Formats: sequence, C-alpha cells, structure tokens
Amino acid sequence: MLKANNVQLIDVREPHEVKAGKIEGSVNIPLGDVEEAFLMSDEEFKKTYHIPKPKKSDGNLVFSCRSGVRSMRALKTVENLGYKGAWNLKGGYMAWEKAFKQDL
Repeated sequence: MLKANNVQLIDVREPHEVKAGKIEGSVNIPLGDVEEAFLMSDEEFKKTYHIPKPKKSDGNLVFSCRSGVRSMRALKTVENLGYKGAWNLKGGYMAWEKAFKQDL
C-alpha cells in the first residue's frame, strides 16, 4: 500500500517497540535520531536507512509512532528543517492496527 502511493512512512518509536509490530514498508528512525537523520547527506541517509532521503518538497513523508504524540514532535522537527507537506499519522500504530491489521 505504501509503495503504491509513493509514501515514505517513518516510524519514530524505539526499536524494541517496533519489534512488537510495525506497518509494513515503514522505516524506523527513533524520535531522538530524527533531526540528525534529516540533516544527513542524501548518500549517508540512504546508507544508514536503506531508503532514499526524502526531498524537502516531496509531500509524501509521513511520521508514525504508537499513538501520534512522538510522530507530531518528529513532524515539527522536520518542518523546522524546511520540509513542506510532511504529515503525522493521527492515532499512530494503534489506530492503524485497529483499522487495518484485523483485515490482514
């Protein structure tokens, strides 16, 4: 679903939280690493996270966490770095799991 819509979903939960379940296609960048990650060069970002670094104007960057609080902080962080059109997944993984996981 994410690839079909060209969405880059960044999960800002801690790695131990992601082990319990994640949205398929998401990439884990813990909240504490978000600013440093988005200040990396394109090459360093791709080498570290195995996806192309989102462009500041792509409009397809979405942040998620457990319930939406940390992902909103990540969104504000990248907005302060000049990213436009980034989004927060309202309700986070819990809302996604409730809405979609039962159908899988």
